[in-house]
Amino acid sequence: MQNWWRKWSYEIPLAFGDALWEVLVVQFADFLSRLTVRRVLEFVAIAFLVMAFAQTAPIDLAFLFAGDTLMYLEFVVIVRLAAGREHFWHVLHLAARFARLAMRVAKTAIDRTMTGINRRRERRSPARPAKPRLSDPSDDNSGFGAAWGALATA
Repeated sequence: MQNWWRKWSYEIPLAFGDALWEVLVVQFADFLSRLTVRRVLEFVAIAFLVMAFAQTAPIDLAFLFAGDTLMYLEFVVIVRLAAGREHFWHVLHLAARFARLAMRVAKTAIDRTMTGINRRRERRSPARPAKPRLSDPSDDNSGFGAAWGALATA
C-alpha cells in the first residue's frame, strides 16, 4: 500500500510535470528557434485565405486557393534563390579581383624591394683595383736573391 501511495502521490505527478515541461517549454522553444519569416508568411497567408473562403466558398475551394498561394510563395522563393545565386557569383567575382590585386601589390612590393637593392648596389663605389703592396722597409732582404731575369746562365 505504501508503494502504491508513493507512486500515485509522488512519481506520477513528477512524470506528468516532466512531460508538460518537455512539450510546453522544450519543444515549443525548439519550434520557435526553427521558425523563419517564410513559414510565418505562409501561415498568415493560409490563415487569411481560410478565413476569407470558409464562409463564402466550400472547403475544397479554400484548400485549392491555399495551394495556389503556396505555389506563389514558392515562386517568390525561386526568385530569391536566383537573386542569391547572382549575389554569390558577384561576391566570388569580387573576391577573385581582390586576389589578383593582392598578387599585383605583393609582386610590386617584391620588385620594388629588389630594384632598391640593385640601385643601392649600383650606388656603391666600384671595387678598388688592387694596388701593388710596397715592401716594408724594416723587412729589407736585399742581400738574398736577385731580380727576376737578372741571373744569366753560363
